[in-house]
Amino acid sequence: MTPKIITGYGEMMLRLSPLTHGYLLEQTDQLKMGFAGAEANILAGLSLLGHPTSLVSAFPRNPVGRSADFFLKRLGIQTQYIQWDHGRMGTYFIEHGLSIRGTRVTYDRNHSLISQMRIPLAIWEHALSEASLFVLTGITPALSEICQQNMDNAISIARKKKIHIAFDLNYRRTLWSAQEARKTFERILPKVDILFANIGAASDVFGVSLPNITSYEDLILVTEKTIPLFNDLGHYSHMALTLRLQQSASQNILGGIIIQGKEKYISQPIPTQIMDRLGGGDAFAATILHGIIKKWPLQKTIQVATAAFAVTQTMEGDVNFSTEQELLALASGSISGFVKR
Repeated sequence: MTPKIITGYGEMMLRLSPLTHGYLLEQTDQLKMGFAGAEANILAGLSLLGHPTSLVSAFPRNPVGRSADFFLKRLGIQTQYIQWDHGRMGTYFIEHGLSIRGTRVTYDRNHSLISQMRIPLAIWEHALSEASLFVLTGITPALSEICQQNMDNAISIARKKKIHIAFDLNYRRTLWSAQEARKTFERILPKVDILFANIGAASDVFGVSLPNITSYEDLILVTEKTIPLFNDLGHYSHMALTLRLQQSASQNILGGIIIQGKEKYISQPIPTQIMDRLGGGDAFAATILHGIIKKWPLQKTIQVATAAFAVTQTMEGDVNFSTEQELLALASGSISGFVKR
């Protein structure tokens, strides 16, 4: 699979967080501004690894929308299929967790422009005309019925054009119920070629009962038991699952599993001190896709994707800025953090 372009569809959001890392919103009157969105994060990771990418979304015709457009362009993401109109961009606030206090995200995204914007079929035809990979997540259909219709139209066109579909089974409980998500996911997954998931989705959406997990080995065993569930919902060329053993908000052990047919490969764990909890799963997905496109061995792919997963958690923001060379070094065990001169 050598895509001419990798296209995604999803919401770009204004990201605000206290200027002093670790502060609560109640403690600050200064916020740091940025932009992020699950699909855009994945495309950014791919773009920075050398792949041509394009986002289909909807931006407000105001300085916030223009700033978001500049942000994407700086990352190398094409924006010619962004739809512009009057409205608002969804916003989220991040309070970074430390030690025993978890990270907290507060959404202000109701009635955002993308949730009300119908994407014309002609736009989908053009946007997907040069693509061979289409990136989607489970967040977008939760935004509105219009977004679900847009996704259905896009998936239909993508399948007619024989474009591979990569889908991250993200579930946001604040946006819709588990029952609504399950119904939608069961409709989408039979059309998906590459699936990203984790035990959280298996538990929250599909009701899988999770035992007490106290070790990385326990986490692997529990995650492996969810694989038949996901396999029953679709027929994928690849499935990749993140592994996260959370010892505290600041200390996690991260890993991953990749499956192709009957082959299964598990990464070595990477202990990670968390700076910014968001964006790691998107970096993992982007690097899995990078490895598949480059036809890397699956063990290499999962270890490098785990390196991307981990190193992104040490950076401010949702985007992984690491080069392929840096990720390969981390994947080979160079995680001491020595000064590079």
